[in-house]
Amino acid sequence: MFRFTSILFLLLAASAGAQTISGLSGPFEPGGVLTISGSGFGSKTNPAPVTWDNMESGDFSEDWQSTGGLSISTESRYPGSNFSGTLNMAGSRGEAGNHAYFTGNNDILGERWFAQFWFKLDENFDWGTSSYGGDDQNLANVKVFRMWNPGNINENFHVNVHGYSGSGRIQYNTEHVNNPQGGFFGNHWEWTKGVWHCLQVEYEESSVGGNDGVLRVWRDGELKVEDTDIMTRENHSQLKRPYIVGMYDAWNDSDSDRDDVYLDDAYIDNTWARVEVGDDQDYGSCTHREIQIPTAWSDDSITVTANPGSFSGGEDLYLFVVEASGQVSDGFLITAGGGNAAPGIPGQPVRDE
Repeated sequence: MFRFTSILFLLLAASAGAQTISGLSGPFEPGGVLTISGSGFGSKTNPAPVTWDNMESGDFSEDWQSTGGLSISTESRYPGSNFSGTLNMAGSRGEAGNHAYFTGNNDILGERWFAQFWFKLDENFDWGTSSYGGDDQNLANVKVFRMWNPGNINENFHVNVHGYSGSGRIQYNTEHVNNPQGGFFGNHWEWTKGVWHCLQVEYEESSVGGNDGVLRVWRDGELKVEDTDIMTRENHSQLKRPYIVGMYDAWNDSDSDRDDVYLDDAYIDNTWARVEVGDDQDYGSCTHREIQIPTAWSDDSITVTANPGSFSGGEDLYLFVVEASGQVSDGFLITAGGGNAAPGIPGQPVRDE
């Protein structure tokens, strides 16, 4: 098992008004306890996320409302990891055979949500290309993120892959509202088979009848869409929870070949406040980020359980604190392998402590 050397960094103060990381102590190794000091982190009523599941117990977290048709697999995302979730998505819509997703607790609803999951499509996975009822409809309309109230309300928001569109476009839309202001972004051809990818989502409900909802989606660290004028509620004020975090085939199967998918490191929380580690000092330039698991949170101190994920060591990494409004701190340098330097304000020396 790799580990980063225990670290203690001090950083000169940055501009006022934004959250600032001024120090970090503890070993950045799997399960290590990191203490982040600074200012402007804001508050987080429940420090721990609503659900975090790396499946390393050999089972799924009990915090999910449902894990669909998923089962535990020994397919691992990185050395040192032992398990993931898996499903062969060949199957009819009404069966668990195409329910490769997690559902959040029905009793925990929220106006804002952050969700992420890692996924890998097996080499045998084939996107469908036909519209409903066509010869190749299976996996042509796959929901990868869906927000829905657990009650008898038809309004729901989803992000789904349109294999039948010809370009494999990814759509976002609210069903059963008159003016959802949805759209398209990217395409599933970017989701290379046999490779683990990370999907992250920030979601905020609209006011009732307003086009002021928010959606941001990142794929492997790259911001693919940012939309701040969507309608997620028109006739119902009730809030939602993540109903689909993973993959759901919305159309019936038309073939019998295998379509295996693997999921890992799923995380949902009813706030945007979070801690991540990435491979670039600029959050938006990262191509790889790993979520960290907070256990204590105050305006000037955060404690997290370290989750290096698939970072392998021997690389410079950067820690980010995202506060509840979605504002991201400057990256705080973690020098792997025992270095003890951290960046200072431009034109100022770096302290060695």
